Amino acid sequence: MTQRLAIDIGNTHIKLGVYSQAAGWIGEWRLSTDVRRTADEYRVAISTLLSDLALKQVDQIVLASVVPLLTPALVRVGEVIGRLAPLEVSPPGYGLGVRYDPPEALGADRFLNALSAWQRMQRSVVIVDAGTTATIDAVNGQGEFIGGAIAPGPHFLADALANGTAKLPHIPPSVPNLMIGHSTQTAIQVGVGYGFVGIVEALVGRAWQALGESAPVVLTGGWAARIQPYLGFSSSLEPRLTLDGLIVAAEYANRQRGG
Repeated sequence: MTQRLAIDIGNTHIKLGVYSQAAGWIGEWRLSTDVRRTADEYRVAISTLLSDLALKQVDQIVLASVVPLLTPALVRVGEVIGRLAPLEVSPPGYGLGVRYDPPEALGADRFLNALSAWQRMQRSVVIVDAGTTATIDAVNGQGEFIGGAIAPGPHFLADALANGTAKLPHIPPSVPNLMIGHSTQTAIQVGVGYGFVGIVEALVGRAWQALGESAPVVLTGGWAARIQPYLGFSSSLEPRLTLDGLIVAAEYANRQRGG
């Protein structure tokens, strides 16, 4: 029974999950992204999490990173707690074509989301990752990543208002159940929350134009569940999309090795 530890190293959090071929996802956690922590510190933290599942080792660690300074530390962790050599996933490859310039400049998280969504749908699809930033990406019916858009997430929008004006306060972003705001606080919440919804809707529309059809939309990221009820189109919510992509990549690499 193969068990893999998937690690998605993001700008704010490191998402981890243990995937068993027999039972699916059996454990999931988050750690704060901190480039000051050493490989030994991460090894101790991850070993402690694995002990919750009565595991000392996994068969393999598969990881992807958008924080290059942290990648070597987590690779070293994988060499200690994985029985096989760790697999670092980056584009292109793993059964997904990449039409990006250059292909290796595509962020690993965007690539994995697209890989996972394509594996699920086996048809053209639009992927929305709504988090620190918003990425809206498109995969065509031939299984090719054809491009996308990167936009500021809600926290960036709120910070821009507070930092770029003399009197507007910093208000934590939300999507309030209001048509318009009746105070400065609620006006900012409406502007940021529904402004972000509008950004996503507009960019999904442009992705559909590029694809030539209204392809299904897959949502992921920390803000996905918050904005889903307010979007003017149907969508599926997949909070594990990036971690699932890591497992898809690992299984593809294993098949290529003849395992």
